[in-house]
Amino acid sequence: MSGVPLHSIRDVWYHNLEKFPGKAAAVCEGAAYTYRECDRLSDRLRRQLAERLGFRKGDKVAVAAPNCFEYFITYWAVVKSGGVLVPVNTRLATQELEHILARSDAGILVVHRQSWPAVNKALSERCSVKHVVGIAFGEADAIPFEALTGEGGEYDYHPEIREDDLGIIMHTSGTTGRPKGAMMRHGDLLFNNKLAVFAHSLRHEDVHLLVVPMFHATALDSLVPTSALLGSTIVLAPRSGARYLADLMREHRITTFFGVPMLFSLLVRLPDLDGYDLGSLRLIAYAGAPMPVTTIRRLRKLFPEAMLHNFYGLTETISMTHVLPSKDADVRPESIGKLLPQVSQRILDEAGEDVPPGQVGSLHFHRSNIICGYWKEPGRLEQSMRGDWFDSGDLATVDEEGYVYLKGRSKDMIIVGGENVYALEVEHCIMTHEDVLEAAVVGVPATGVRTHLGELVKAVIVPGPGADLTEADIKRHCAERLASYKVPHIVEFRPQLPRNPSGKVLKRLLGQDIRT
Repeated sequence: MSGVPLHSIRDVWYHNLEKFPGKAAAVCEGAAYTYRECDRLSDRLRRQLAERLGFRKGDKVAVAAPNCFEYFITYWAVVKSGGVLVPVNTRLATQELEHILARSDAGILVVHRQSWPAVNKALSERCSVKHVVGIAFGEADAIPFEALTGEGGEYDYHPEIREDDLGIIMHTSGTTGRPKGAMMRHGDLLFNNKLAVFAHSLRHEDVHLLVVPMFHATALDSLVPTSALLGSTIVLAPRSGARYLADLMREHRITTFFGVPMLFSLLVRLPDLDGYDLGSLRLIAYAGAPMPVTTIRRLRKLFPEAMLHNFYGLTETISMTHVLPSKDADVRPESIGKLLPQVSQRILDEAGEDVPPGQVGSLHFHRSNIICGYWKEPGRLEQSMRGDWFDSGDLATVDEEGYVYLKGRSKDMIIVGGENVYALEVEHCIMTHEDVLEAAVVGVPATGVRTHLGELVKAVIVPGPGADLTEADIKRHCAERLASYKVPHIVEFRPQLPRNPSGKVLKRLLGQDIRT
């Protein structure tokens, strides 16, 4: 095989450090740091972690912080020494945080002042944490981060790192159950990075806006190491306000912007956005929820030269698995696109047989595209396997041209009078209404004269700013586009949808009527 062999994410860093030492690797809060500067700082940190705290290859470092430069440096310090990073989502409940800190075997915790109140409540005798490193705060028992990066030169500790060595324990964020620690090996991460470059046509010249939280797989498994793979620049956004992000995009000539649909819906509603010079933006990539067609149209108008990519993937699938080409963003907005190279899928019925095009089944991926397991939970992954195929939990259909369409989670299927109603299909329909900001659909028990139906379709809607929507408006809109049994029987308006700490809608709470 030709080319420079890369066996680990550390190889990725050193490969481009040698080629582009003076180029900006990261930008945060107005300050730019070159690859050489980042290398020096991460070397200082890993030397101090080793000499003062005994850190060696294979040791775990938990990080609880918003997107910040210190997080970036910690990532590369741990990677370069062959350690294992454990990102911590500090939006989780105290019991969930305690569960992660107790089971991860992380002896070192790097924590930001902003995250400390939540993390402090979760520290207990069950936790493996022995040393706390504080970012931007001086807790009495914490070692100041700057004290570990202030002095020292090159560090010559370079243990062998193989492709099957563990690099990250990324905890899942399902809407039920405790977080599971998905084990990401260096080979998995390399595959992820190469596929991300292919899927989104990423370039060396790119300036990536990183607003996705760094405890999320899209950020830490994909964008951060992929930026290093290309020798490009990443702009870290500690906050997610639409105005703040627009200012960052203008100031730093951002070229790629990955985010959730809600973020783009708010961005395009800024009244003076067309007055910003944002012509550098060439890629807008979104996932995690349906993108309103009205938002897609506004993005097209505001950024006519930018590619719009809907993409799909799971923590367990190592990388993204599908991308919708920009040419299809308007005409197939409900599709997650086509399968990416080196990824294998099957859509199976309850008997385990492949369904024909157009028929709904469970979306499965081959084990070669799946993580090796969950940390300290042997056999847990196998519970979701059907032979060599991993059940994603999503219902889907594929058309004759290979475009895949999600129909929602298998548990979200609603049965109305014996007819199957897929929640995501109804959500997509509602989201085509120009005055709808967000929508979620659930099934609720049928009562009264409609008991015979078994379940009713309930839609919970967040109207756009200044919108004056009524239940009749939504039902009329859906009746023009859906079969009669799919039209919501109940429509409820709320100022926001209930979400878990990672932003997923908590549908189990939508059956509750907040009006009563």
